[in-house]
Amino acid sequence: MKTTWNYSRRLLPFFFCMLLSVFSNNAQTLPFRLSKGAGTFRLGVVCGNESCWLDQCSVKKKGQAYTIKGKLWKEGEIKLIVCPLTDSNGFIMEISGERLPEELKLCWAFGACDGADAPAVTDNSIPAASCFHNVFSIEGNAFTTYYGESMKLRTVHGVSPIGSEIRLSDGHKQASPLALFNSGKKTDAPVISALCPWKPQEKLYFCFYQRADYNYFMLPGLFEKEHKTRSK
Repeated sequence: MKTTWNYSRRLLPFFFCMLLSVFSNNAQTLPFRLSKGAGTFRLGVVCGNESCWLDQCSVKKKGQAYTIKGKLWKEGEIKLIVCPLTDSNGFIMEISGERLPEELKLCWAFGACDGADAPAVTDNSIPAASCFHNVFSIEGNAFTTYYGESMKLRTVHGVSPIGSEIRLSDGHKQASPLALFNSGKKTDAPVISALCPWKPQEKLYFCFYQRADYNYFMLPGLFEKEHKTRSK
C-alpha cells in the first residue's frame, strides 16, 4: 500500500501539468489586449434595447478562432478569427455570424493605452486606470490614439467597419455596451466606443496597428494573407 501511494505521489506533478495544459489551451482571451500596453479592444452586441459584452457570453476558442453564443442571438453563433500582424504590433480580426437576428448591431470599444507590460486588469473591462492620458483623433471609421509622455509620445491606429458611429465615452461605465456608448465624454478615463450596423451573413473586419497604414478596403486581403501565414 505504501509503495502504491509513493508511486501515485510521484505522478501528481505530471497530472498537475496536464491539467494546466488543458486549461491553458482553452483559456479565453477576451477582451483583446495589444502587447506593450498599446490598448484593449472590447466587443459587444446590441439587439433592440438590450446589449451584452461578448466576454460575458459562452466562448469557445480553437486556435485563432472563437465561437460565441449568447441569449440575445438565441440559436445563432458569432465567430471571430484573430491574426497577429506580421509587420506591426497589432492584429486583424474577421467577424462573421450564423442565424443572427436582423436587428443585431455590434458595439465596440477601445482604450487603456499606457505602455505598461502588465495591464492593470481585475476583470474583463477596459481598465479605466490606464485611460487617463489617452487622446483620440477620429476620422470616419478610423482613429489614432496618442499616449505616453510628451517627449516620448506613442501612437496606435485602428480601422473599424464603415458605418461605425464612433464617439468619446466614459471608461468607468462599462456595465453594458449601451451603457458605455451612452455614457458621455466628460470623464477622467476616456475611451472610444461605437455602434456598427451588421447585415446578416456580412463579414466585418477590425485592424489595430502601430507601424503601418491601412484603409478598410484593404482589410479582407490583409486578413487572408495573415490567416494563411498563421495556418501553415
